[in-house]
Amino acid sequence: MRSLIPALVLTLIAATAHAQQPQPPAPSITVSTTLVEVPTMVKTKDGQPVFTLTANDFTLTDNGAPQHLALVPDTDSEPLALAIVVETGGAGANHLANYYDLGAVLDALIGNVERRVAVISFDSTPHLLLSFTPDVDEAARQLNNLQPGNQGAAILDALAFAVAQLRTAPPNYRRAILLLSETIDQGSNTTLDEALRLISDTNTIMYSFGFSSTRSGVRHEASKF
Repeated sequence: MRSLIPALVLTLIAATAHAQQPQPPAPSITVSTTLVEVPTMVKTKDGQPVFTLTANDFTLTDNGAPQHLALVPDTDSEPLALAIVVETGGAGANHLANYYDLGAVLDALIGNVERRVAVISFDSTPHLLLSFTPDVDEAARQLNNLQPGNQGAAILDALAFAVAQLRTAPPNYRRAILLLSETIDQGSNTTLDEALRLISDTNTIMYSFGFSSTRSGVRHEASKF
């Protein structure tokens, strides 16, 4: 799951690079790491997964040189705080019907874990429609009854607002944002650097499902799940 964060952040960078006009030159981001993830699944001859192995049971080499190994525990079973952030302003007003009846989709996305779900809409400003609740069905009902907003599409402001809500989650909860919006920010006061810092500082995972604001007749957004 952690390995998705850089790709999602880079997607966010590409989606919001045209947020404000005129624009300064796009910032250059250089990332170096000494950590390389190697997903591994060990099964018995009968096809059953083995969970009792330690790092000492594996050997990994790079050009023949042994490398230090550490097992990272799976976090998918840990409690989850999820902020669903939906654009209701700008081009988003034309896509509200696409988010009907997503209860089953949300259940599948969250999994069978302890959860808290909040729903946030945004146009030129973010709006908290549903405070954190374990009731996924109530979150789905909120998505069924979204109302069009004004012409704003302040994506970065909405993300900053969502992170502020996620900070209230218990410390043992994973934090995630599900963003349903167009790909171009319009009217945010929050800068791209600030939004990225907030997401990184809170160790928040972000899933982004975007639609083009320059096309008509975009496919049903729920199909992207």
